[in-house]
Amino acid sequence: MTLPYKYRGIVMLVALAAVLPWTAWHFALQDTFAAWRDCRRLAARLETLAPQTAQPAAVAASDGELILSGGLLDTVRRAGAESKVRIAGYEPLVTAEQDGVAVHTARLTLTGGYTALVRLVDTLEHTLPACRLRSLDWQTAADRRTRQTQLTLTLYIQQIVIKE
Repeated sequence: MTLPYKYRGIVMLVALAAVLPWTAWHFALQDTFAAWRDCRRLAARLETLAPQTAQPAAVAASDGELILSGGLLDTVRRAGAESKVRIAGYEPLVTAEQDGVAVHTARLTLTGGYTALVRLVDTLEHTLPACRLRSLDWQTAADRRTRQTQLTLTLYIQQIVIKE
């Protein structure tokens, strides 16, 4: 079907006016609008639930340094003594230092049973408010002495310290 030449421009203009907005809505804007609507709905729900839940305390920079001084190592040693968790390695270092604030990071390697290691991690999260566990790396390795497989947990713990 061919259109007469004098109506071809009007038909193209009508098609452009109708098809272009539909195409833009369908392929670009519909998902964005749905995500925006869900975000507003969830924000309103969160606002209604906020007074009912207890807000966790914000992590503040602390003056008591635990990583370089060995306080963290003593805490882990005391917490893991009764659960047969061994400390296999401890590497403290200063990750970043700027404008009187330093970030200290410790790489702590522990060996032991799975349950004991999970309980120790839970204890550390609750007893060390000045430090945060940033990463946990679980590995299995063969013990050289007994040739048995043992579980190794590597913790990366950070603390913000104010320098004076």
